[in-house]
Amino acid sequence: MSKELDRVRDAWETLGTSDPYWAVLTEHEFHGGEAKTRFFDSGRAEIRKLLDVLDKHRRPYGDAAVDFGCGVGRLSYALAEHFKHVTGVDVARSMIEEARASNPFPDRVRFVHNDAATLPFDDDSVDLVISVITLQHIRPALSLRYMLEMARIVRPGGHLLFQVPSHIPAVRPIPPWHSKAELHVLEAPSTLEVGENSYIRVGVTNASDGEWPSGQLLNAGNHWRRNGLMAVQDDGRDSVRCPLKPGEHTEALIRIKAPAEPGSYELEVDVVQESVAWWADRGSQTVRVPVEVRAAAPAVEAPSPADTPEPAAAPATIGAMEMHGVRKDLVCALFEQIGCTVLEATPDDRAGSDWVSYFYAIEVGEYRVDINHGL
Repeated sequence: MSKELDRVRDAWETLGTSDPYWAVLTEHEFHGGEAKTRFFDSGRAEIRKLLDVLDKHRRPYGDAAVDFGCGVGRLSYALAEHFKHVTGVDVARSMIEEARASNPFPDRVRFVHNDAATLPFDDDSVDLVISVITLQHIRPALSLRYMLEMARIVRPGGHLLFQVPSHIPAVRPIPPWHSKAELHVLEAPSTLEVGENSYIRVGVTNASDGEWPSGQLLNAGNHWRRNGLMAVQDDGRDSVRCPLKPGEHTEALIRIKAPAEPGSYELEVDVVQESVAWWADRGSQTVRVPVEVRAAAPAVEAPSPADTPEPAAAPATIGAMEMHGVRKDLVCALFEQIGCTVLEATPDDRAGSDWVSYFYAIEVGEYRVDINHGL
């Protein structure tokens, strides 16, 4: 379990350090921390939507809430408008530091860095745990454990409100004659250092005479070419928002990583239907943009060890975010087995069009399991 946690922590530390607002909501407008007002307003709308579920079932809120996977505090701040005590928990220290720095409710909201497989709360100590667009980035062996931990810390009669994908339906290959895209580079770096992360924003138009359906794992992705030859194949990804009819347009924001060797490169973008084909192999046109990759700047001479603390290990870098699902039947059976009540398990679109996803409202019962001994 420790290796899995290390991998999750390192991935989100990288995102939290480089682009924390986009990492939470991967929409173009939040790239670089822009539109923060709309970012936090979206949190208020999200929390209102979640609490409406409790209202519908005529269940009380209580006083103490936990935001699992809080990121920079988008939902934690919004919870403070309804609860006396709110705790945001996240695996990435960089996210927690950003949330603390901007905290408008220091008397009601605290943030806790937690990179353990358990949650840092006593049994039966809170009234509500929420989690959206978080469990979907954690592999099932660990996300199931966190679900049990959420139930452990909630008082009997309290609630869990969370979302997690279930599965990806079987992919139907898009016919070759519909695999035609027109691509335009809208924003791209001209220079990068070796290994540096950045983004390329690309316009994608359906140039075929057939609709691209949703749920078919259609992405925009990039390669790196040097002197016309493939240097790095299959770097970053962003989903192509579907369905997309002939002539319709969307955008993709691909997180890229510069090659490890300096030099003059072409950054090439193509469309790929995962596990089916890159569309360049079907005759669709790619788009390329020149990028100069520089050697890393020489390190500044370090002060003597007596004058500086031991440096932290450099975090791992990642490209596209991982996505994982847990089948609906398993989630429901898990909570029913430990004496909880599934108030609802309703279809949800937070994981994107490729996934069958569900939102769960769980009422915690008297009987639970000591997972520290049970798993």
